Amino acid sequence: MWQFTETLGEGAYGEVVLAKNVNTNEFAAVKVIDINRLKGNDVVIRKEIDLHKLFRHENIIRFYGYKQQYSNYYLFLEYAAGGELFDKIEPDVGMPEYLAQHYFKQVVAGMAYLHGLGVAHRDLKPENLLIANNNVLKICDFGLATLFRSQTTKDERRLTTYCGTAPYSSPEVIFQSL
Repeated sequence: MWQFTETLGEGAYGEVVLAKNVNTNEFAAVKVIDINRLKGNDVVIRKEIDLHKLFRHENIIRFYGYKQQYSNYYLFLEYAAGGELFDKIEPDVGMPEYLAQHYFKQVVAGMAYLHGLGVAHRDLKPENLLIANNNVLKICDFGLATLFRSQTTKDERRLTTYCGTAPYSSPEVIFQSL
């Protein structure tokens, strides 16, 4: 049995809450998605769940499972107690170079793994990079992610839908969407 203890963050389609298993004292981050905010279209959520099931990598947030109840989906994910990388970056200062290199190597390792599976994240930003125990970086939030390579035929497709967060988008993506 899980007990929700606090809200960790909020997004366009719901919120992420910290949950504690009252039997084991383990913690999980639970992404609560309200289908009504998606205008009843749960295809997006099913896609995110299906993608999560593919992932097994140290630098990708772990997926424990999901539950659907009424108009909500509950995605049970690994809890990264260190919070967002965004909060570790000092405005107008950044962070120590050694630490930036440490995190950057982990982002590259995680993204190489995803691309090896044929997955494009499409919303990579410091807010979607979490810090777990021992300074291990975890890529999270696969709500906009998609497959660009077929898992069976290995055929690739060109992604043409503009999505993501504008301040973090590359110039070629922004100019293509104008």
